[in-house]
Amino acid sequence: MYAMHYAITLPTDYDIGIIRERIATKGPLLDNLPGLGLKAYLVRERGVAGSPVNQYATFYLWASAEGMGGFLWGGRGFGSIVSSFGRPPVRHWTGAACLNGTVPLSAATAATIREEAMLPDIDPSIAVSSALQEAAARARQPGVCLSALAVDPQSWQVVHFALWAGEPASDAGTRYEVGHISKPEINAILKA
Repeated sequence: MYAMHYAITLPTDYDIGIIRERIATKGPLLDNLPGLGLKAYLVRERGVAGSPVNQYATFYLWASAEGMGGFLWGGRGFGSIVSSFGRPPVRHWTGAACLNGTVPLSAATAATIREEAMLPDIDPSIAVSSALQEAAARARQPGVCLSALAVDPQSWQVVHFALWAGEPASDAGTRYEVGHISKPEINAILKA
């Protein structure tokens, strides 16, 4: 599994309704994309839920590197982002876990993303094991639809991603509104 994320910060006076309409129109186009485990279409609106910015963002969990490459440079979707907003930097990580939460994915209304650096003097196996325990505990919390963990071995960071039905826990990370979820190969990335 591979995790991927990009965010496009928009002007403060941008009509965020344009992004919501884009998600409603274009979101379902990836509902059957080969290699895609899950894509969450995300929005932050300035002044709502503490957001300081207007932002359109996505978070992907890929079942295959071929699917990810096909999307980014193989003509299966990313060109639409580039033609509308320019080419944003795309962050990516190696997936470590994707776990079902306590409520169905269809109930997701919010997402959180939290990155944290591993301490430099800690063995990565210990740091990732601890982060996996945290992801599993998050998956068991009330209102959680999905909890995922990924690792960047270049910067030695972990990223925690969660989908929520309702308001996320205050310590969960940067909060986003969920506009749509595509999940064509979700079963390929879920762990029991």
